Parts: sequence; C-alpha cells; structure tokens
Amino acid sequence: MISKTTSVAVSILLAMQLITACSSQEAAVHEERAISVRTSVAELSDEQLTRSFTGSVEGERQADIYAKMAEAVEKVHVREGDNVSEGQLLISLDKTGPSSSYNTAESVFRNSEKTYKKMEYLFSEGAISESQYDAARTQFEVNKAAFESASRLVDIQSPIVGVVTSVDVSEGDFLSQGQHLATVATTDRLRVKCAVNSRDIGYLKEGGEVMILSDATDTPQPGRIVGVARSADPKTRAFQLDVLFDNVDSRFRPGMFVRVISAIEELPDVIAVPREAIILLDEQDCLFIVKGDRVRRQPVSLGADLGGRVVVTEGLKPGDTLVTLGQTYLSDGFKVKIASMETVGQ
Repeated sequence: MISKTTSVAVSILLAMQLITACSSQEAAVHEERAISVRTSVAELSDEQLTRSFTGSVEGERQADIYAKMAEAVEKVHVREGDNVSEGQLLISLDKTGPSSSYNTAESVFRNSEKTYKKMEYLFSEGAISESQYDAARTQFEVNKAAFESASRLVDIQSPIVGVVTSVDVSEGDFLSQGQHLATVATTDRLRVKCAVNSRDIGYLKEGGEVMILSDATDTPQPGRIVGVARSADPKTRAFQLDVLFDNVDSRFRPGMFVRVISAIEELPDVIAVPREAIILLDEQDCLFIVKGDRVRRQPVSLGADLGGRVVVTEGLKPGDTLVTLGQTYLSDGFKVKIASMETVGQ
C-alpha cells in the first residue's frame, strides 16, 4: 500500500515534469519566431567618388558699394531686385550736411565756368593772350573735377550694369565712413568662391566640371572651375576655388549658400550598399546575408564613402540578399521574414 507521503511526492514530480515540458515548448516557439527585416539585392554599378565644398554665390561681376563720408541718407532711389544701368543714381546723401563739400565745390565750379567762357570769348577776339586763356581753362577743368568728385560722394551711382541684390540703408540713416550701402551684381552668370583644404586641392583643376546644389532649389546646375589658388590663405590655411555657372531661369541669387560637388574618381563595377546596413561586431564591419529563411553574419571590407552609401570591396557578391533594416536585432542563424526587398547598386 502506497503511503500518503509517497503519493504527494509522485504528484509533485509529475507537476515539475509538466512545467518543464511546457517551458521547453515555449522556448522552442520563441527561438523559431521569425524577425521581420527589410532587404536589398546587391548589384554592380558605376559610381563616382566626389568631394563637396561650400560657398556663397555672387555675381560674375559684383560691386559692393560703401559710404566714403559720414553723412545722412536723403533718399534711396532703388529697391532690391531692381535692374540698374551703369551710372544710375542709387542713393542720395544730404548735400548740406557738415561733411559735404558739395555746395562749396559747386559754387567754385560755376564761377570758374563763367570766367572760362568769358576768357574763351576774349581770346577769340584777340583781347587776351593764349597763356591767360590756358590758365582760365585749366582752372575750370580743375574745379569741374573737384565738383564731380564731391557729387559722387553724395550722389552714389552704380558702377556696373546689373541687379540690385541688397540695400542696407534707409532714408534718414546717418552713415559712418566705410559703411556698406548696397550691392549690384550681374545675375545671368554667377560665381562661387569656396575654401578647399590641402588634402583635396590636388584633385581640382581649372576647367573641371562641377555641380552646384542649393537647399533653395531642387535642380542642380552644372558649373566650371575657373580658378584654383596656387597658395593657401595664411590665416585659414585653405585654398580658394572659383567656379562660374549660368543662372538658368534665375533660380540662384547672389548671397545664397550652396554646395559645389566635384567628381574626383570614377569607380566602375562596384557594389555600394547603404551605410546603415553595415554594423560593427567584434571590431569587424559586417553585413547579414539572407540564406533561405535565416541569416548569416558576413564580415566585409569597405572602400570609398559615397555619402550615405559605401563601397564593399570584399565579402559581398552580386545577387546576395543583404539585410538593410532590422539587422541590429539579429545574430548569426536567426530566422527572418522579409517585409520588403529592393535593389542596391543600380
């Protein structure tokens, strides 16, 4: 006859076996659960290794206009975006202000003009000598030049044909000498000046083709390198790069911040994969390659950085299916379910 104690022990043993069996089944189910991933099929493609430089846009011809005297602004004759001709009046300063010699210069000029015309008549009549006539003419020309100089200080004109790209003063402002007033630039062709480090300057040659990109426009614009500095700026240690490009449809404007992209090397028949597909495991760059319904961890060697993508030189071949999203949750041999598939390298 089985004792009560023995019966209880057997019951406990059977319960433990049942719990262990259930736990094993749950673990098996968990281990076999497929992880959803996004994948891509590797293909060969022709790529370009590029360098990107930043700079600001200005007109091919550009005039930055500054105050040459401290005086009040009487009138601003133009607005930003106006087309102007060479010699057109842009800004008038107070001609009667304390710094202006306009009125004095005009008075002296007008008097010498009258004297000159009088002496010219007398000379034609033979009433004065040639030396007297020459002296009057010389004084007239000197006073005329002084008046024109005084006029240009208060009646500020555009030195070139172009578009007003900035006006930095308003009527009533009192200027200081050297203060920036306005900028006039040509806009059919534009210039970009970039600072290039010594590591990249050797790749750039005068006449080389580049692309101009801006956040303000979706369409890149081709340009051409027209100048490469032979020596670095002693302060910045950078080399200046000059680029010209046609401003098609006036999409770019002086003052805009742009990127200049230059192709420095052609890379034919390479496999380029998204940078995020590569993970670092045990100090080794790796990809996860899909084989059937499972993944294999694959060490790879990397080449050129293409900006968002990177060339794989060893460890990946055309036709391989690599995981591009979800790889951080994987280990070698994990079961996966492909949610979507793309093609990389094309």
